[in-house]
Amino acid sequence: MDKAEVMFVPLVPFTSGLQYEVLLDDSLFASIEIPESNVASPELLSIYPTQDTVPENLLKIYLQFSQPMVEGRSLTYITLVQNEKDTLKGTFLDLQPELWNAEGTTLTLWLDPGRIKRDLIPNKELGSPLNAGNKYSLFVSNSWKSKNGKNLLKDYSKTFDTKQRDGNSPDPVQWRILVPPASTKEFLEIEFLEPLDYSILQEGIQVVNSQGDVISGTIQLSNEERTFKFSPDKPWTTGKFSLQIEARLEDLAGNNLNRLFDNDMEVKSLKNEKTIFTKQFKIK
Repeated sequence: MDKAEVMFVPLVPFTSGLQYEVLLDDSLFASIEIPESNVASPELLSIYPTQDTVPENLLKIYLQFSQPMVEGRSLTYITLVQNEKDTLKGTFLDLQPELWNAEGTTLTLWLDPGRIKRDLIPNKELGSPLNAGNKYSLFVSNSWKSKNGKNLLKDYSKTFDTKQRDGNSPDPVQWRILVPPASTKEFLEIEFLEPLDYSILQEGIQVVNSQGDVISGTIQLSNEERTFKFSPDKPWTTGKFSLQIEARLEDLAGNNLNRLFDNDMEVKSLKNEKTIFTKQFKIK
């Protein structure tokens, strides 16, 4: 008689260094331990926004790691402290599933929108997650493991101050474009009046030539997300170009090019909303 076999394939890969139990009829049948890998410890590469001062209606924080991290319990490794003494609870949304990029290396943390929007009950009862004039410290524990089973290299922290609410939408008309010379691959630079959302900037602006073709190239952000730099894969040619700017592009408070995040969605906008904003420039 052939032996009966059961194959188990986990939806989430096993984590190196952890022990798992196999139960049969609610009784321990066996235990397995996933060996430690020889991969280096993960690091927290960046915390966005990179500014040291943010508006009190800050909407999102991004954590960028060097390796894919264990998902599902991220908030147990994150602590927010106000004025170096008060540990805050309920600041971030406990979303399941969590908001990770496809590679599992960048986590989006949402500060509770219900507390940020001033016309909602959570805001009236609990107040804003952050308040102007206070200092906050975000701590990330090194007990957080990568999917390879390695703890973060060390504890990480970022301290920032808060200023008054940002109640204005970004305005592309006011942006300054620094144009590179033709026959080079030097950066085209766009200077914003304020820091913009790190993640959406990665894909929210395209450079298009006079024939309507999208120019491929490399993006860099600098000056604390106030400057967008674009270098083409092929040298610039002379002629007219345009920036195709998606209306969903946001500032740190979630205000996009069409509307404020804090607006009552039931109130109809008086202006015609656009999907794409265009800004022209010429290379000589």
